[in-house]
Amino acid sequence: MLCISVVAFGAVNGVALASDSEGDGRSCPVSWQTLRDALRAAKADRSVTTPGAFGNNMWGVVVNRTGAVCAVAFSGSAASDQWLLSRQIAAAKAFTANGLSLDSILGGSKQLSTQQLYDLVQPGGGLYGVHFGNIQDAADATKGPASKWGAASDPMVGLRVAGMITFGGGLALVNNRGVVVGGLGISGDTACQDDKFARAVRTGLGLNGGVADAGTGATCR
Repeated sequence: MLCISVVAFGAVNGVALASDSEGDGRSCPVSWQTLRDALRAAKADRSVTTPGAFGNNMWGVVVNRTGAVCAVAFSGSAASDQWLLSRQIAAAKAFTANGLSLDSILGGSKQLSTQQLYDLVQPGGGLYGVHFGNIQDAADATKGPASKWGAASDPMVGLRVAGMITFGGGLALVNNRGVVVGGLGISGDTACQDDKFARAVRTGLGLNGGVADAGTGATCR
């Protein structure tokens, strides 16, 4: 049984994390346009599909290394083209994947996807119970105006809405040096489809650590 200790962290690569007053809530490993383009490219790619998928449009959310939302976009033409609930689910997936990932040079568990967490949080699993914590801030996650949801000025940008999701669609964003620079959350379809779509988007962003993101990263349920 895999046993992992989950602790709060205050430094990355030996450097203390900046406070919001120093602007870390707005720093981002990707631009809004880059995220939007990667979402649309993945949606247009017919190979990015899994059995049983609905074929829905997707929400994509990126958090920076401190867990603050820094980009929110969707693959459709309007926010209502995706499940609206998936916007905040995607944010929680990004927060989860970022918070449970380490730089590759540190060894250990390295990066955990939200798909991998599914088995770990079942009774008897090495992370059973972790999903009962880290409750999402619903007030921040649903803040308006709704007309800006998915825009570059989405009201979630700059906020740590938190949340814990333990099914597919959340991945760490990793640069070519193996350093985690944030998290990506994708939501809008089945867990398996969200996971595969997230891997295609991460590849499109160039933040998969230089490793091919084909298929899904764990047994898909």
